Amino acid sequence: MGVRNIYVAATKQHVGKTTSTLGLVTAFKNKGIKVGYCKPVGQQSINFNSIQVDKDALLFSDVMNFELIADIHSPVILGPGATTEFIDHPEAFQYRQRIEYAASILEPSKELVIYEGTGHPGVGSVVGLSNADVAKLLDSGVVMIVEGGIGSTIDMLSLCIAKFQQKNVPLLGVIVNKVHEAKLEKVKHYVGKKLQEMKIPLLGVVPYDRSLAFPLLRSIC
Repeated sequence: MGVRNIYVAATKQHVGKTTSTLGLVTAFKNKGIKVGYCKPVGQQSINFNSIQVDKDALLFSDVMNFELIADIHSPVILGPGATTEFIDHPEAFQYRQRIEYAASILEPSKELVIYEGTGHPGVGSVVGLSNADVAKLLDSGVVMIVEGGIGSTIDMLSLCIAKFQQKNVPLLGVIVNKVHEAKLEKVKHYVGKKLQEMKIPLLGVVPYDRSLAFPLLRSIC
């Protein structure tokens, strides 16, 4: 793709961002590329060795077999109360510095780092860490995950990519996920045609598979 860092974003929650990230990591590893993973901003954390880490970071440490280090793989957690605390005392937080530190440690040892976004593109804006802000900070190109459909899919995509375009973050392409088997070719044709007009590559169309909604039980335990 011609970039060192990839930031995986999604138009909303639960469209398959984590499973798509897993697919990308696996594909690059199968090509012999040294891939790193980081969840820069997390919302759903769990206790790991007495430290709060994002649940997806723990999942990927299992799948990719790396030692999970919170400061590197899950540097920022926006837990309950984080936003109001930040608004009251923004000077007390060093969120951007934490993310930059994680990147400075992770990137030198990898050929490619995949950063997984959180929620929809606007999540984190209140603390200056929207998905577009973080992708820009990490000098990453974006792969956008959208849910299968045609009209609603394009509408939501147009809304979401505007946030990245405002930050001059390159859009590497789109993966259309959770497409019902009977509509696979139709969605591929029409979404692909519209994306071509928008000069955005269609990277893949993934059929709906219920089992992919639950990749590893440990990720939610």
